[in-house]
Amino acid sequence: MRRSNKQAQDAGPISGKRKAPSKKSSKQPATYDEVKFETEGAWLVYKKDTSSRNIIPERRVLISDFANEVLGHVIERNKWETIVATPRVAYVEIVKEFYANIHDNIDNPEHPNYQQVYMRGQYIPFSPLVILRYYGLDDTEYDIFEAATTNFDEVVTSICQGIDHWPDGRSTLNYKTLLPQVRTLEKMVSANLLPTTHTSTVTMERARLLHWLQTKTLDIGNYIFCNVWHIRNNRRCLAFPSLITGICEMSGIDLSHETTRVKRTM
Repeated sequence: MRRSNKQAQDAGPISGKRKAPSKKSSKQPATYDEVKFETEGAWLVYKKDTSSRNIIPERRVLISDFANEVLGHVIERNKWETIVATPRVAYVEIVKEFYANIHDNIDNPEHPNYQQVYMRGQYIPFSPLVILRYYGLDDTEYDIFEAATTNFDEVVTSICQGIDHWPDGRSTLNYKTLLPQVRTLEKMVSANLLPTTHTSTVTMERARLLHWLQTKTLDIGNYIFCNVWHIRNNRRCLAFPSLITGICEMSGIDLSHETTRVKRTM
């Protein structure tokens, strides 16, 4: 999913919500909560899938972590001070309903609900640009993340100690093989960019990102937008709860009755 020109032109402020059209009356009463879910299909996704998934909270970067040369340069280069600050309060049901309501055409410019998600009776904007604005970042030029052309021997050399090539027949690296200065960056990546609960190993995707961040910028709006979509369509833990809750609140969703908070890891 790459941000299209149409998205850049049409994206409005986060508050640019719109009410969902009234649903046609039916002889049969609805079998699901029509305020919480756009369709019966979304409700079934919630019931059978997202309601039972665990949630990975974003991670705050400690002041002591900023002393790490690699992490400090990554944060400064990308202007990510707001991303690594203390995460805002996140609510479990908001996050699980949000993922259930993400529709298959969210990145289709021809669809009427392009880059919008149904939440509590209205459609709220959710796009790469909205994510950037939430974090207070500009829609400027970023290095294009070239995932397909990665040389993994170069990756290993830049992020590991005592290894000069990717281990044959392996799809992961042991976390302990990372350079000490890369380990702190990996902790931030594992919670705020490419969330996982398997922190003892480093996947090829995660290794590639660690290598990239050491010297280049990243379009975090597009990266997180695509990541949310992939999470929605597999059995990963749900991620970015503070971001999702914050966008919902800034779009006018009433959170005053929410009681169950996502637990923070630190």
